[in-house]
Amino acid sequence: MDKNLQHSYRDRYYERGHWGTKIWQTLVMLLSWLVFITPIIIMTATYLAYRTDNRWGHFFWHYAEGFQELNFLMIFLTFALGTIAVFCLALSYVQVRRARGLVEKWPMFDITKNQWEQRAAERFMTERFGDEKFRQNCRNYTVRPEQNLSKNQLKKIVNNEETSVKH
Repeated sequence: MDKNLQHSYRDRYYERGHWGTKIWQTLVMLLSWLVFITPIIIMTATYLAYRTDNRWGHFFWHYAEGFQELNFLMIFLTFALGTIAVFCLALSYVQVRRARGLVEKWPMFDITKNQWEQRAAERFMTERFGDEKFRQNCRNYTVRPEQNLSKNQLKKIVNNEETSVKH
C-alpha cells in the first residue's frame, strides 16, 4: 500500500528541517499565550485587591462598575467551570468503562473504509484522466467535455462501488 494513503495528516512542525516554520509557529504560540494570560493576571490581581481590601493583589482600576462586572464574571466563570467539570468527568467515566471493556466500543473513524474510498476514487480518476504520476506532473491539461464531472459524481461513484462490494 502507498505510504501516503496510510496517514491522513501531516505536520511540518514535527518533521525534520522546516526551521522557519518551527520558529514562526513557536513565536505565534508564545504571543498567543501572552495575550491570553495578561488579562487573566490583571483581572485576578484586581479582584484579589478588591476582595481583601488591598492586602493582596493590585488595583488596576477603582470604579464600581468594574467591580460589579468582576462579581458577575466570577459567578459566570464558576458556573461555566462546574459545567465543564461535569462534562469532563462524564466523558472520563465513559472512556474508563470503554478501556476496561465494560461498554461496547464503537469506531470513531473507519480507516479501512476511508482507504477503500480513496482507492475507488483513484481508480475512477485514473480511468477518466490518466495515471496519478501523469496528472500530478502535467503542467497543462485540457479536459474534454465528456471528461467533465457532474455534481457529486465522484461521491456517487464511491458510494455505488461501496454498496456493490457489500452485497
